[in-house]
Amino acid sequence: MTAGFDIALPAVPVSVERARQVARAWCRQCRVPNELVDTLLLLVSELCTNAVLHGTSETVGVRVWMPSGFVLRIEVADHTPSPAPSVQQPDAGAENGRGLFLVDALVADAGGRWGFTADGTRAWCTLGLPTEVPCPEPAALEPDRAPSLRDPVKPYTHF
Repeated sequence: MTAGFDIALPAVPVSVERARQVARAWCRQCRVPNELVDTLLLLVSELCTNAVLHGTSETVGVRVWMPSGFVLRIEVADHTPSPAPSVQQPDAGAENGRGLFLVDALVADAGGRWGFTADGTRAWCTLGLPTEVPCPEPAALEPDRAPSLRDPVKPYTHF
């Protein structure tokens, strides 16, 4: 496993921007290809927005990492058991409801997959990387274990 980040944010709208800021900084550090940075940031934004709007927990967990140099994985947990939502096709005049449609299109375009855990508490997606990305290992992670949203994390305070 290569480096990643795993943060807990308050389940409030401003946390969506905070998650994007952390993801953007991580992309720079890991030299994620420019053509995927916008996709990653939009996916983080859409999945975090859904977690903030539809979850009932006080926190949202955001985790991004590369299980290999050629795959990037995003997970967002709202800690709220629920049936997995489905992609909607809202009317042209609708103000909401396009988030998962956008996730589906972006992930497909990047050659990835996406879905929800069986209990509906976590959305995930994977993206294929065009070339291997050698991200440096953080000292805090054990090299043989991927971080888990169940691991204790310090709440995010500011960026």
